[in-house]
Amino acid sequence: MNGVSIFFLQAMLVVALPYLLWRGAGLRAMFPLVGVQVLAGIVLGPSVFGALAPHGWTALFGPERLPMLSGLQWLAVTLFCFLTGLHLREGSVPPQWRATVQISLGSIAAPLALGAAAGWWMVGAGWPVAGELASPAWFAGAMGICTAVTALPVLGALLREMRLTGTHLGQLALRCAAVNDAWVWLFLTLVLLQHGGHGGAGAVTVALRAAAYLAFMLLAVRPTLAWLLRRRAPETELLLAMALCLVLVSAFLGELAGLHHVMGGFVAGLAWPASAAQRVRQQLEPVTVVVLLPFFFLVAGLRTEISLDHPMTLWIAALSLVVAVAGKMAGVALPARRAGMGWRDALALGTLLQTKGLVEVVVLTVLLDARIISTAAFSGLLLMALASTLLARPLTMLVARQRLP
Repeated sequence: MNGVSIFFLQAMLVVALPYLLWRGAGLRAMFPLVGVQVLAGIVLGPSVFGALAPHGWTALFGPERLPMLSGLQWLAVTLFCFLTGLHLREGSVPPQWRATVQISLGSIAAPLALGAAAGWWMVGAGWPVAGELASPAWFAGAMGICTAVTALPVLGALLREMRLTGTHLGQLALRCAAVNDAWVWLFLTLVLLQHGGHGGAGAVTVALRAAAYLAFMLLAVRPTLAWLLRRRAPETELLLAMALCLVLVSAFLGELAGLHHVMGGFVAGLAWPASAAQRVRQQLEPVTVVVLLPFFFLVAGLRTEISLDHPMTLWIAALSLVVAVAGKMAGVALPARRAGMGWRDALALGTLLQTKGLVEVVVLTVLLDARIISTAAFSGLLLMALASTLLARPLTMLVARQRLP
């Protein structure tokens, strides 16, 4: 087979397999699509497919076959981050903003603190979790970020599948996840700034470039786009072309500034006018989620190694899962109770906010590229993200004591 035929065989496996399993094997009733896509990426990686059929895996996904996937995975994750920014732009000031802020801060603070403590203990115990450039404190901070993540787009999809979007519980979950996402991206930006310059002068230079880039996008580009859209309501094709150009330019400038192309996509979403956010998101989201994102999950799966001969990955996954679930439940349920919610709704809100999905995979990829976490930590935390995302719906049904559609 030549390179073209191999690429389309890869695409058939990567795109069609998880979607057909999700729709045709009854998985849709229990798990979100993104969880099945992450699992498919791991199965197609060296830990499962590579172990069962090493020659076939090398022929399809060997190192010489990866360059043809690189561009697709970069585009996929950048567009996803753009969609995440659009989700935040669509939000409005909640009617119960004080309770929302309290619950959101709890959903960040508790798992962040527990995760940081667990990360510090892992390094002290000699676990191979810290990357080459990470001090114990930096790894602890990275671990805290990973356990605190809630993926707003994945939560939105889960609420739609469970028909909870229009309920008070669903709306509160979305608002809390939006605040949670904003904090996670802020923390990730600090990590990227630290990685961009290892010396003091270098870090200052990257910080200045990043500040100039953010000021240009949010203070110049955003009002200009809003003015253009007020003057003329463009047709669908032109609006989509404008959005894609913004994403590509922002990703390019983000890389030049020393941040990351994923941050460029997210900032593009924040720069896009709120009046047209939902319209563009509805056009881009289906293609991005169903067609492009599986390529990113495949690349993440190719970097994931799980072996019973080296069980440390499973220990990392188990400990981080306990910390993430317990921290998120405590950080959400207790403030929700203080805000007047019943225990059942408070616990259900905590289980809904367990969704990590793609946001976690993006964070882990950035941390691994920055050499803040090791490959063993990447694999273990990816398994934690998969497990917590797959558990969100069953746990919600359990605490709600009813069968949700």
